[in-house]
Amino acid sequence: MRKIAIIGAGQAGLILGIGLVDAGYAVTLFSERTPEAILNGKPMGTPVLFPDALQLERNLGLNFWDREFPDCVRFRNEVCDPQGNTALVLSSDLQQHWQGIDQRLKFPTWMQEFVKRGGELVIQATTPEDLEEYVQTYNLVVVTAGRGSFSTLFERDAQKFEHDSPQRHAVSLITTGFKGDPVDLHTARMTVLPSVGEIIQLPFYANGKLSTLLAFGACIGGAMDRFSQAQSGQELLEVGKKAIQQLKPDYYDAIADLELVDDRAWVKGAITPTVRQPIGRLPSGAVVMGIGDVVLLHDPIAAQGANNATKMAHLVTQRIIEHGDRRFDEFWMQGIFDEFWHYVQYSRALTDCLLTPPAHLQDLMVAMAENPEIIKDYLQGFNHPPSLSSWFFEPEAAKNYLAQKNAMPSIHCKTVLAI
Repeated sequence: MRKIAIIGAGQAGLILGIGLVDAGYAVTLFSERTPEAILNGKPMGTPVLFPDALQLERNLGLNFWDREFPDCVRFRNEVCDPQGNTALVLSSDLQQHWQGIDQRLKFPTWMQEFVKRGGELVIQATTPEDLEEYVQTYNLVVVTAGRGSFSTLFERDAQKFEHDSPQRHAVSLITTGFKGDPVDLHTARMTVLPSVGEIIQLPFYANGKLSTLLAFGACIGGAMDRFSQAQSGQELLEVGKKAIQQLKPDYYDAIADLELVDDRAWVKGAITPTVRQPIGRLPSGAVVMGIGDVVLLHDPIAAQGANNATKMAHLVTQRIIEHGDRRFDEFWMQGIFDEFWHYVQYSRALTDCLLTPPAHLQDLMVAMAENPEIIKDYLQGFNHPPSLSSWFFEPEAAKNYLAQKNAMPSIHCKTVLAI
């Protein structure tokens, strides 16, 4: 029986570990924190998963909350003019629902399931030096932990991504007390304030009940970039409420009574989107493989991180099984990453378009507001970004696409936007 070591018990590590255990591999999963510590701690992220990634979870029998979670069933995107007035509304029912589950519930449950199915869970703060021992013991060592010293093992690939600094200061708050009708409670809402940032509201499952995820992506140095001095979740929530009251007052009544579901239900940070080489070289010359956040770190604006971690872990599981008894060498590791890059490059492009909107996105968004077929194509792009490749990213392709849809935007609509 081939032995696999996985460093990190997050989305990628757990999907990979459970998939390999189910396939008959001897898998050891190393986690810095116990399931209890994760359950009672702060979340590391607040992701929403789209249909394809959710189906991969279901295929592994990990969809423990499908009956309890009231899905995200609708999308609404408000684009504002420079004064904060709503200039454009993109709205559509979701053909396939989205889902956001508190990782503090999800990961401990999956860790217990991993052990139940026959995996070995080791609670240990693994260091890069420990990997030298692991490569002698296991047939393959996979690093999925994207924070701390492990990232230094994997060389940054500047040719695949251009950012050298964070593009947003991001804050996520898991709350209760949102005021709205039932449709509002099940709607993913994004409010775009040009040169200021984004305000995002999502249905979220936490503490055994429907909650509201309120998130902010503040442009660096912009009018909403005011969270850095806040040191607690309550302070962040108050800063966020005041920002909405000043920048988007028509939205304030809905969120005025929000409270955190608990005092640890918040995340604050600034992510530099990064692509790294998939091969980590140890001082001895041995190699380990990187997947998930350690090699593909996303700004959360397009919610691609956990979705891509799931899909990459699924691909690696398939390729490990197909590889049989052959050696897991550098050529094999690089080949899998290159295969996944053909997919994930469009995820990166989508994220970049939302962080720094190109001029032709204005025409597309106006057309989305007027044509329901176009917004459905756009939303499918969040689930499967390669579907955007023929029309979304390049000006000429967008122009041809709009012509095919008979959806050239009007002059009046174009003049009210300054994306």
